[in-house]
Amino acid sequence: MSQQLENMTLRNKLNEAERLIRELIHHIEHGYIPKAHLLRRTARKGNDPKEQHEITDMTVRGGVEKVLKSDQFSRQLCHQLQGFLGSIEQDVNKIIGN
Repeated sequence: MSQQLENMTLRNKLNEAERLIRELIHHIEHGYIPKAHLLRRTARKGNDPKEQHEITDMTVRGGVEKVLKSDQFSRQLCHQLQGFLGSIEQDVNKIIGN
């Protein structure tokens, strides 16, 4: 990816960084947070003796797996974004002479 970044213009890097930011925000708001809240609600049901029989280990494990996969995707987006931001910083420093 670093060689690909070197071939991009500063404008394209900024556009791509903005796209990644929007994608990350959307994912967190509409993917990660709802899954984490659902897992929390599921786990809380397990504490209620009246509803304990409805919550199995597989239910909790499935919820945890979804949250972990969502977290992994968030981290991948962050890693890509950090690459673009570092490259943008280098380009700007070259332009201003630092």
